[in-house]
Amino acid sequence: MFGRITSVLVLLLGDGSWPAVGEPNVWSSELSPIADVHLHYSWDQQEVTTPKEAIQRLEDNNVVLAVVSSTPPELALELRELAGDWVIPLFRPYLEPGRRHSWFNDTRVLEAARNALASGKYQGIGEFHMIAGHGPSLKNPVLQGLIELAIEFDVPLLIHTETSSHRYFLPLCKRYPRARFLWAHAGGLLDAGQVGALMDACANVWIELSARDPWRYIHSPIADTEGRLLPAWLALIRRYPDRFMVGSDPVWPVENLHAWDEPDTGWERLGEYLQFHRRWLNALPEPLTERLRLRNAQRFFRNDGR
Repeated sequence: MFGRITSVLVLLLGDGSWPAVGEPNVWSSELSPIADVHLHYSWDQQEVTTPKEAIQRLEDNNVVLAVVSSTPPELALELRELAGDWVIPLFRPYLEPGRRHSWFNDTRVLEAARNALASGKYQGIGEFHMIAGHGPSLKNPVLQGLIELAIEFDVPLLIHTETSSHRYFLPLCKRYPRARFLWAHAGGLLDAGQVGALMDACANVWIELSARDPWRYIHSPIADTEGRLLPAWLALIRRYPDRFMVGSDPVWPVENLHAWDEPDTGWERLGEYLQFHRRWLNALPEPLTERLRLRNAQRFFRNDGR
């Protein structure tokens, strides 16, 4: 997740179309079953949200399939052990806090990833960050090794790119056509045209729309202030109706990520994040809504949920 709260946020929220984060939801009283494919339960969230509380929030929001990664990676298993098979843990290659920008230089990662997948406790790899100008390079052996492990164990990879162009990701998905990539945040700052260009080129890339809401990626919206999908995004989803999913990415505050002296209270915002998606989903034809809300995730992760 990437972004910084700025004065633009005030402008977006100033007309009252969106509730401030933390305010009660008033958009819809009906909560259809939904798959959340981008959740975290990390060390700084555990300080304020117990595993039992996290599961209760998922159930209260009628999340029936939950994909979770964590730092350190074993924390995601606590949710799976408590709730059951509808929680899908991913192995995140951040073996301890502070590895977000250096995981690809950690020589322990590949052995840990192999052991994690071989244990059967993890059903994928990610979320991990690739940052243009910082790393990893496409030739990095840890990155290459993780992708090869995902192909070997036939599990997906949740990948987060921070870049101004889809071309940063393009060589990777072309080089590994057997890998199943889930692109976090629909490329983050990228618009529908760039996301569509990558989807056109790589049939092995699926898209999730977490954090593309009025509170995080505020400079690259997918919906207007009334909650309707913008025309370009609607056209892209209609073009690839089986390759889009939704998620919450329960991280807060976004302007001070992973602060050593401040816990992450993102789980307290889960309802607001999911309600943003429910609003635009409910405006789509029901067969399309059903795919994005649940069916695509069930097929991609090979899990029917609860």
